Amino acid sequence: MGIISAGVRFLNILWFSIIVFLFFAPFFYFYEDGQFSHRELAYPDSQFVKIDDLEIHYRKYGQSDRYMILLHGFGSSTYTWEKITRKLSEHFTLISYDRPGFGLTERRFDLKYNPYTNEYQIELLKKFMDHFDIKKAILVGNSAGGFVALNFTLIYPEKVEALVLVDAAVFNKDWTNDSIRFLMNIPQVNHVGPDVVGKLMLKSFEETLDNSYFDPSKITEKDKEAYKKPAKIFGWKKALWELAKSTQYKDITGDLEKIQVPVIVIHGKQDKLIPLKSSEELAKVLKNATLCVIDNCGHLPQEECPNEFVECLLNNFSM
Repeated sequence: MGIISAGVRFLNILWFSIIVFLFFAPFFYFYEDGQFSHRELAYPDSQFVKIDDLEIHYRKYGQSDRYMILLHGFGSSTYTWEKITRKLSEHFTLISYDRPGFGLTERRFDLKYNPYTNEYQIELLKKFMDHFDIKKAILVGNSAGGFVALNFTLIYPEKVEALVLVDAAVFNKDWTNDSIRFLMNIPQVNHVGPDVVGKLMLKSFEETLDNSYFDPSKITEKDKEAYKKPAKIFGWKKALWELAKSTQYKDITGDLEKIQVPVIVIHGKQDKLIPLKSSEELAKVLKNATLCVIDNCGHLPQEECPNEFVECLLNNFSM
């Protein structure tokens, strides 16, 4: 009996030790989360503005009294618009900025609000326009940026002159549910999660970028470096994790008919990430929409097919 009791005690101690180890071990896991501040990686024409105590990175081109605000997609930045800014800035004042969690915008986790939610992304656009006293603008949104542009138009229609939706991710479904979000917020998971997601992002980086183009041979080393640059900023992994935890998509399909402004729907015909039928459906639902399909082009027509992209815009806007 003594041997059995000792064995039971040993098993109890073993299980207790395992549980304690599993509970505390994740907190002793340390990882690198960037090497540079957001300002150290700035472009020659980079500018920063502080809104709600968060430094937003933006770039501005042109001198027109007509404003065009460019909203990038997931994993992208102001860089995605570089190939179209010269021609379009002859007709508009262009402003592109990095949405929180992307590009060279500051990563902060000590604010009284969460800058990584869809709701704040929409409110930030309003505050950005107010800061620069922009009464009305044409909003150009690529992929997830199109979702922001559409939602903003529904809430602040008086501030939108027109919409340009580029391979827009409008009919998105949440990839998470309440159970997954609960797991992601368990302290141990929340501690190691940023590194796991960051490593997965870097591992799949080239494949994702290749899939964003119809012809990946057009992707230059400069393009690759620009997309990798934000992964050098302090806090980029944690910001990506906060985005993953916070992003929820509201179904706005029933509200699309409320949009009255002119809309240009642009889509790369060979987009592998957002199917063409999504933009075709979008153009049918929106009252004042014109569909412009660019052949031999993928998810990023402003990068892969910049001349055709600019032509779509200028042919549909009176100068």
